[in-house]
Amino acid sequence: MKILAVDDDELIRELLLATLEAHGYSDVVLAESGEDALRKIASAGVPFDAFMFDIQMPGMDGIELTRRVRDMEIYRSAPVVMITAMNQKDYIDRAFLAGATDYVTKPFDTTELMTRIRLADRLQAETRRAAAALAPRPEKPQAAFTHPITIEEIKGYVSNGVLKNYVMIMKEQKQFAIGAFAIRVPELEQVHAGSTAEEFAYVVTDVAEVISDVLVGSQAFVTYIGDGVFLCVGPKRSLPQMETVQDQLISMLNDPDLVYCDEVPTSFSAQVGAVAAPKLLERRDDLRFLDRAVDNLKQGARIEAPAPARSAGGFMAVHAA
Repeated sequence: MKILAVDDDELIRELLLATLEAHGYSDVVLAESGEDALRKIASAGVPFDAFMFDIQMPGMDGIELTRRVRDMEIYRSAPVVMITAMNQKDYIDRAFLAGATDYVTKPFDTTELMTRIRLADRLQAETRRAAAALAPRPEKPQAAFTHPITIEEIKGYVSNGVLKNYVMIMKEQKQFAIGAFAIRVPELEQVHAGSTAEEFAYVVTDVAEVISDVLVGSQAFVTYIGDGVFLCVGPKRSLPQMETVQDQLISMLNDPDLVYCDEVPTSFSAQVGAVAAPKLLERRDDLRFLDRAVDNLKQGARIEAPAPARSAGGFMAVHAA
């Protein structure tokens, strides 16, 4: 595993190098700034497998560096672990929105740091497997409806593994009460049954973007966990009312300019579950409240949408945003 570690503090760079090497990571490159990191990325003969970025650095900070790295096709899914003394929610949110995979605060515990690196490594492997499963292969059926799929480049959307990392960090910081709620779009099962993997991914991506738009201002992150279910996590005080979310979703999901689904003509409905929250004194790695949020869907009412006029034509090869 080839790692690029970036920090403007020489002592921190030396500590990172010693810690990584002591745990068996011998292929480590150090950089003293964002600009230095970009030069080393550009000149690397063998691509990096993971990154560790400080946030506060002179010139280009770690958040901007993360954005630059995510703009590179080869590093769209590479693990990026932020290592910083900045533990305010604003910095954490900005880091995850820029594409960070995980977040460790200074002074860091070496055991915790290595746990994060290994988790990031496993998350990357899972992302690669998911992407391979969705690659067009005529002889291979698409992944099961219950499986999550890879979605990229939607503000506020993160992968399932990254969302769990974010939740653990928020629980550790104890800056505010967090909550989670789930949204199910039942008709996605019908779309899945009547479309290819690529077509289904397009529709789910459109639905994810609609949900992100509905949640603008709530400071919530969204992930797709499979089975037509999206999980949303954010500060309890900022999460919108269930009825408001349902009303907006029904209108937007059935706008063909927002959700393009011609292969399987259907009107979309939505189920929105009640908010679930961590229990008092729960451990930081106890994420059962996320499961409770999904279970709450069973108690939510399904709101039917009027059937919109949809063409019976085939699915366009180019995604219409």
